[in-house]
Amino acid sequence: MATSVSLCPKNSEGDNPPDDPNTKKVRFKESEDNPEEVMVVDPTPAPSLSWKDLLMGNKIIEQKVDSGSQQSEEDFSLTEGDVKKSVINGVPSIEVSERVHQLLEKEMSTSVVLKLLGRNIGFTALQNGLYGIWRPSKPFQLMDIENDYFLAKFQSPEDYEKILSLGPWLIFGQYLIVQPWTIDFNPELPYPNTVLTWIRFPGLPSHLYKKEILWDIGGMVGKVTKLDFNTDSRARGRYARMEVYVNLGKPLISKLLINGNMQRVEYESLPVVSLMWALWL
Repeated sequence: MATSVSLCPKNSEGDNPPDDPNTKKVRFKESEDNPEEVMVVDPTPAPSLSWKDLLMGNKIIEQKVDSGSQQSEEDFSLTEGDVKKSVINGVPSIEVSERVHQLLEKEMSTSVVLKLLGRNIGFTALQNGLYGIWRPSKPFQLMDIENDYFLAKFQSPEDYEKILSLGPWLIFGQYLIVQPWTIDFNPELPYPNTVLTWIRFPGLPSHLYKKEILWDIGGMVGKVTKLDFNTDSRARGRYARMEVYVNLGKPLISKLLINGNMQRVEYESLPVVSLMWALWL
């Protein structure tokens, strides 16, 4: 990456370059008659806005991030056929290709949508609070978007999985909704209608404890993202859970028929979420 270098003459009007702990300065004199000159070398130039940020009118929250995350945006480019423009019934229309959708989903694969239930909290206070309760292994990017939503993008997939797997999260005494970002996310909705939650199948027969079978069973409730097997074989038949997307805009599935036998479905922490939404909406 190119390094920016600027030569700034020192004068009496106070336009010296500001002191910056991340800036290296070298002072030199050519002669007694010439004013002292300062060479400022900034090894970490400010990140530029991506095409997506420019379209959405967002501002980048400056944070120290790995070069790999910046490189992913720099490498993104549109090719012929990725964008189709037309006019439908007098309304301008634009469509992007499936390839672009896949690239965007990959870029946002470690992002979560946040929303507080209750009074609003300032951006800096929220950011500091999140670092306090999450304790991520690497810094994350936080963006304030419309309708009191926030978007957090993690550098570490492990941090992303931890934030979604643990919880529910409380910050300053308020419940924090945390859901994975999906391409269908609509910030105009007053609250997220899709959440990621753990479900259990109590008493599920042990002969059904095969990954493929469990994946299909969980798929009857919602899209499965993770299976959690009990490593203790003696307790295996009494406990099984998986992580699934649940649409709260539809009735929750509380039971299934498996080979003609009734199987109960239990949701972890979901009643707390539903109750809080009912109180605040």
